[in-house]
Amino acid sequence: MSNVDTILDKSTSEAYYDPSMDFSGLMPEGMYKAHATDLVIKENIVIKNKYISDIYEVKFEIAPENEENTYEDDGNEISGKTFVGKELRSKGFFRFKKPDKTTHPNLEENSGSNKSYMELIQSFGIVSEPDSEGRYFLPNVNESDVVGMPVEIEVKHNEWTNSEGEKVKTPKAVAIFRWEGQTKKDLTEDLPF
Repeated sequence: MSNVDTILDKSTSEAYYDPSMDFSGLMPEGMYKAHATDLVIKENIVIKNKYISDIYEVKFEIAPENEENTYEDDGNEISGKTFVGKELRSKGFFRFKKPDKTTHPNLEENSGSNKSYMELIQSFGIVSEPDSEGRYFLPNVNESDVVGMPVEIEVKHNEWTNSEGEKVKTPKAVAIFRWEGQTKKDLTEDLPF
């Protein structure tokens, strides 16, 4: 049982209840400031038995700058500080490649569908200039190009069916934009060693 001395001695272990942080639902749709924390690349994926693509998925951590924002969930306002530090993934961004006809003789090129990948690399500050034919070279990005970069992400709810056949919704970053005026965050400063 607690006595008065233990109750008044906050140094033993502090605990508070913050009603503005009391939210257990799905992260609301909207715009969030974030930093990229990881990049997953799935290489040489055959799409619709017709094209070949690398698929890029970025993992993000919601930035402290969202504390002042409010979001809406079923008519209720939720403080942005509720989501600071939360992690979420992006949808897959496809980088369609010209197929090597020796290994993939039946596949065709799909360079006209690379707009979302071009927008992805531009959001991380990677610039591609058009060649003499008006085509833009799309380089492979890797983890060092992306991790720590400040971006603004548009979060939407992605609905899918799990292995039990149940419909599930998860928040996903569906669009990524440059966060102007911010510099790359050194994520190694957060490591405990």
